[in-house]
Amino acid sequence: MCSSTRLRGTSRIMATTPIRRWRRMTAIALAPMLAAAAVAASPAFAADDDTSDATLVVGKVGLNDIPHLNPLDSGWVVQGEINHLMYDPLIRWSQEDFTPAPGLAEDWEVSDDGLTWTYHLNPDATWSDGEPVTAQDVVFTIDLMQTNDILNSRHGGLVDQMTSVEALDDHTVEITTDEPSAIMNHLNGLMPMPEHVWSEIDDPGEYTGEPGQPTSGAFQLTEYSPGERVVLTANENYWDEPVAYDELVFQSFETTEAAVQALQQGEIDFLDNLNPEQASALESNEDVTVSIQPSRHLENISFNTGARTKDGEEFGDGHPALTDPVVRQAIHHVIDKEQLVDIILDGNGTPGVSWVAPIFSEHFWDPGDERFEVSAERGNELLDEAGYDERTDDGIRIDPESGEPLNFRLQYHSDRPAYADIVDFLVDWIGELDIAVEPTPMETVPLNEELDAGNYDISTGGWNYGPDPSEDLAYLTCDRLPDEPEPTDLTFDFYCNEEVDALWEQQLRATDSEERAEAVKELQQIVYRDSPQIILYYDHAIEAYSNDWTGFGMLPESGGTIARQQGDYGYTQAVPADMAEDAAAGDGSADDGDDTAAASDDDGSNTGLIVAIVVVALIVIGGAIWLVRRRATAHERE
Repeated sequence: MCSSTRLRGTSRIMATTPIRRWRRMTAIALAPMLAAAAVAASPAFAADDDTSDATLVVGKVGLNDIPHLNPLDSGWVVQGEINHLMYDPLIRWSQEDFTPAPGLAEDWEVSDDGLTWTYHLNPDATWSDGEPVTAQDVVFTIDLMQTNDILNSRHGGLVDQMTSVEALDDHTVEITTDEPSAIMNHLNGLMPMPEHVWSEIDDPGEYTGEPGQPTSGAFQLTEYSPGERVVLTANENYWDEPVAYDELVFQSFETTEAAVQALQQGEIDFLDNLNPEQASALESNEDVTVSIQPSRHLENISFNTGARTKDGEEFGDGHPALTDPVVRQAIHHVIDKEQLVDIILDGNGTPGVSWVAPIFSEHFWDPGDERFEVSAERGNELLDEAGYDERTDDGIRIDPESGEPLNFRLQYHSDRPAYADIVDFLVDWIGELDIAVEPTPMETVPLNEELDAGNYDISTGGWNYGPDPSEDLAYLTCDRLPDEPEPTDLTFDFYCNEEVDALWEQQLRATDSEERAEAVKELQQIVYRDSPQIILYYDHAIEAYSNDWTGFGMLPESGGTIARQQGDYGYTQAVPADMAEDAAAGDGSADDGDDTAAASDDDGSNTGLIVAIVVVALIVIGGAIWLVRRRATAHERE
């Protein structure tokens, strides 16, 4: 493991105690205050000319699952997490509220007809090798996304609508679309690559990640050992604002339990995806802080709706009865999502509805009276009315079309402990419909290979949504079905519905935010009714970090996750604790209290604000220790 400078500082615990609902709510209410303090503090340190030589070590379970580090073919959460640290997008998601914010483009405008977008690049933006980031780099990258089959399969929904891409000068890009497009206002998924280097790569679609490549972000790749670790070195010449330390290491672990032990022993500095038992194990460690926040992550079960190509050629071995929405709806009726939240998550989450997580309130759809009632009686009625009234000698319903018993395989991730508990519930609940379920535990990589090939009936899964509906909901469109009967990870369960396609196109073209939100919600309503997937819950994120570090940036900053962002705030705003202490001591060195306050205002220090926030926080909790609980470990696709 890479050596790391250990910076032992004073500690304060946000840890677990016996389960009490009111303490959970206190933790959730108070966390944003401390998050605000940390965020407010970090710029003063990051802006310092002298960065620490410390190494921030992040423990990652599932790092061995990612196939490569191609920044233009990123479909896994950890891939996106790492790539955002190395490459700045044209437009960022604002840390305040997920609204579009300047990235490599410092500003942009659209023509009156909504077809021509003009982006003005920041003239200070450079690649880590000193070359300027130019408009031609943007043109080159979009051309790659349009013409390279692998890259187009990932970004076609974005770039195929572009009819013209032109560099007006070194720092101005003009893009014309065939129709108005809302996604052009937040190009977080467009990370320009350096033409002077990438033009020499034989096939950019096959690029896997090479140390030393020029980057536009806060870090450069210095080591990529697949299945073991990824090492990033701070870009000392980062055009925006260099980080406050030298090196960032993502260290692979087979299990979260092993990573927890490493955090306890000071071998790593940060860890996410904790469950309640693991959080409890950290509560007595005065050198560790544990935090809980709402997240964009969801857990679901998915049904093989019929693996097929765009032309209807079938492949895979899914059960034919699951192509019938009635069977999926009946199963939806017996799943008690509130019970899963209470027992699996220990209350740290909310029951699931559709793909848009509740933290994205503008697009979240509330089913209201349309919510599936938890009722085995209603589920059985649906099946009887649809003709599934014949049974085998064992009492299992028979598919009237194929004659096959409703005996479904349920494949789940054996390397994620929470899924085993979820599966136990599912087997019992679905059994109330006289449907048999055969659980099949599998490791993540082979399980996903079977899903991509259509060789499954029901499967567990997870997803990190957003924030843009066009990118995520595109997986529900017919256009994502493969051209050939070959494995694909570009579709959600081979689902295809022409009404959904029309609404996806409508939201994509909408320039009015209310019109777009309405189309997104209507799309979710149809998918909810069809139930190609059942969203079980949206879980809160439990993350823990060493008190050798402070200032981790949350997204959103009012209370969100540190890891698994579609941004770089979490790690780029981190500061070694001793550096923070030195800066705080320097802020308080003046003799005259009034002069000190004035100086603080002048130099941008936020020490007073931090103290005030912490004092208020202590009043709110009354000295109580924080409870942080959740029940899930996962490494999912983005």
